[in-house]
Amino acid sequence: MNRLTTGLWLYALFITGGRAQTLLDLRTQSKSVDFSAAQSTKPMQTGSSLPGTCAVGQFFFLTSAPAGSNVYACNPANAWVTEGTGITVTSGTTNDVLSNNGSSIQWLPLGGDISGTPSGLTVGRLQGRPVSSTAPSNGQVLQWNASANQWQPAAGSGGVATVFGRSGAITAQTGDYSFGQISGIVGSSQLPSAGGDVGGALTSATVTGIQNRTVANTAPANGQTLVWNSATSSWAPATVSGAVSTVFGRSGSITAQAGDYSFGQISGIIGSNQFPGAGGDLSGTLTAATVAGIQSRAVSNIAPANGQALVWNAGTSVWAPATISGSGGASMTNQLGDLAAVRSSSTVLSIAAGCTPSSPCNVRFGYQVYSITNSATATISGGSGTAYIYLNSAGTLIVGHNLTVACSAGCTQQGGVTSFPPNVLPIFSWTASSGTWDSTGGRDQRAFLSTKTLAGGQGIVVTEAPGQSTLAVDNGVIPTYLTNTASLSFSSIPTGACAADQSITVAGANPGDAVAPAWPALPTGVFGTMLISATNTVTVRLCNLSGLAVALPSSAYRATIVRNY
Repeated sequence: MNRLTTGLWLYALFITGGRAQTLLDLRTQSKSVDFSAAQSTKPMQTGSSLPGTCAVGQFFFLTSAPAGSNVYACNPANAWVTEGTGITVTSGTTNDVLSNNGSSIQWLPLGGDISGTPSGLTVGRLQGRPVSSTAPSNGQVLQWNASANQWQPAAGSGGVATVFGRSGAITAQTGDYSFGQISGIVGSSQLPSAGGDVGGALTSATVTGIQNRTVANTAPANGQTLVWNSATSSWAPATVSGAVSTVFGRSGSITAQAGDYSFGQISGIIGSNQFPGAGGDLSGTLTAATVAGIQSRAVSNIAPANGQALVWNAGTSVWAPATISGSGGASMTNQLGDLAAVRSSSTVLSIAAGCTPSSPCNVRFGYQVYSITNSATATISGGSGTAYIYLNSAGTLIVGHNLTVACSAGCTQQGGVTSFPPNVLPIFSWTASSGTWDSTGGRDQRAFLSTKTLAGGQGIVVTEAPGQSTLAVDNGVIPTYLTNTASLSFSSIPTGACAADQSITVAGANPGDAVAPAWPALPTGVFGTMLISATNTVTVRLCNLSGLAVALPSSAYRATIVRNY
């Protein structure tokens, strides 16, 4: 018995000592392991980020991944793969979606007819055909535009979507139709009796008053107008003087006709977009034309040298610059070289080199003659554009430009000039590129001989004096127009009533002047009149005979007065 007790004690001691010193290898020392009754198990590593290296077959539980995609396996070495997807974890998949092509699952970007993010998709196409981004209006449909090759919002056709702006079961409502939309004729039995300013039946009414003021039944004579007679407190026919009887010799409804005005009577300047393109012997535009031929014969664009003339070259069939020798032609004293501009170098223009005290270059402004006796140079140091060389009315030689130019003592440079100013004598223009004068950029603008003819048209009188032409307008022939436009707002006008008068200021208008009104689009049954109620004031009156109250939006009203003095 003592031996048995001692043996059991030694065995227990051996087992206890072995438990403290030996680790159990479940892989080789267990046949079947059942953890179903364990309080918890953690068979793999865990963490919020994947380790940088791993061995094939190693598992890892990624706690920061979305639920359902936490388990990763290592295959091949150092590459973690989400279990069940076969997708290698990589960066750069923002806004991509998982796609199965039949053999594998992969990340793919959105495309085809849609764009944007999965939470904010935009459909830009339908069946591969573009859809316009134009915002549709209420009731429009998508319609294919073959010229634009896209679907676009458009008004639908076919079928009735709404009636009177209502859908469903439609019942009649006040305002569904206006009298202007109803065809046919109202029967006399349906009309009330006339009253107020109108007497008799409405189908054969007689206007006996205006705004509750009696109208006399006196027969008017030809050309008379209705004038208020305060003695009888009634409107009565009377002759008014000072009115316009005819316009352009015509009366009645006046429409524009050819010959109403001549160009001499029209002020202002024709816009460049109103000119046709240059043609024939000209190229470019009419406001910047280049003479490319003379009598349909081409002119060479070779830059001429000082003193050369245009000579016909039969070999090339063009007019070209050439030197004429032994002809006994004109010299400097005959002004052919006066104020000429020559390109001395890529940066220097020589101006008026032949103008000296013994052979001055004379120019005239009206009665004043200026003598240019000194040469000048214009040196460029930067910029691209054009220099304009001219004499002003004070006899100063000016080089106007939008470049960087310095003038010698014989001339004055003027920046910010992009064309020849008015009231100057043009001499030359010269183009420049990147701080150098163009070798063929010179254009001679001088004109030693010139003339001007002014002819008076209808109502235009021309008076000539030495160096000056005076144009005067005969107001007895050409009427004076006074006009102004105002934005007016009329409140709701009850049927059979007139709105409160409003006014338009027309400077120069006098009581008794005739007014030609220009109305905005007025509803059917709304009528208006304009009259001059005081100096510079045109009164506008609107009355409503439509049968319904009418509210008018703010609109532009114009009054025009035509007057001969």
